[in-house]
Amino acid sequence: MVSPAGIPDAIRRSMAVLATHRALFGRRTLARWDMNEQQILKVVATFTRCDAAWGLVGAHAIGLITEPRATADFDFIVEGTKIAAVIAALRTEFGDLDANDIGAAVQLRAIDVDLIRSTNHALFQRALTELRTVGDWRVPRTEVLIALKFLAAVSPWRDRNKRRADIADLGGMFQAAAAELDRALMTELASLVYPGAEREFGELIGKLERGEPIAI
Repeated sequence: MVSPAGIPDAIRRSMAVLATHRALFGRRTLARWDMNEQQILKVVATFTRCDAAWGLVGAHAIGLITEPRATADFDFIVEGTKIAAVIAALRTEFGDLDANDIGAAVQLRAIDVDLIRSTNHALFQRALTELRTVGDWRVPRTEVLIALKFLAAVSPWRDRNKRRADIADLGGMFQAAAAELDRALMTELASLVYPGAEREFGELIGKLERGEPIAI
């Protein structure tokens, strides 16, 4: 379901949960903007104006498959060659973005938006070719989101607690969408993570199917 403005219902619910959480416990972000529906729609419209390919990933995308949850950041994979133009346009719209370029992505801390460069990894590039539309939003297929969580979970540079959360998200998406998943596509996508990754990924999926504990 989507709102009249084209925002997927799960994202609207997630934003409402976050607003309630902040009202009860205060804000835990340095963002200057509390991003409401109209403001996040301006971000999405900016991608279109800049003719940039994009797709929603991260917790908001996962919430479309499992359950919405309170999360501040909006994560988007964006066509790498258009990142600079997108940031310039967003700066015109919102002012100082408190941008932090970490290489793979640019964190726009003032608006709680992360722009992930599609050119940083083959799987990010592939994600922009495997999109579905939910309202006016572009979201990679579930198979892609699962592969992206696998990529995060096997990263040796990622915090161990975050890797545990990645595995939980991967398992949640798999269980929620198992009947509709294209297994061959998932395996192909996993092979982009690192040479031979499809074998480790296949073992992980096998454990999920058998209801066994999973860890990486």
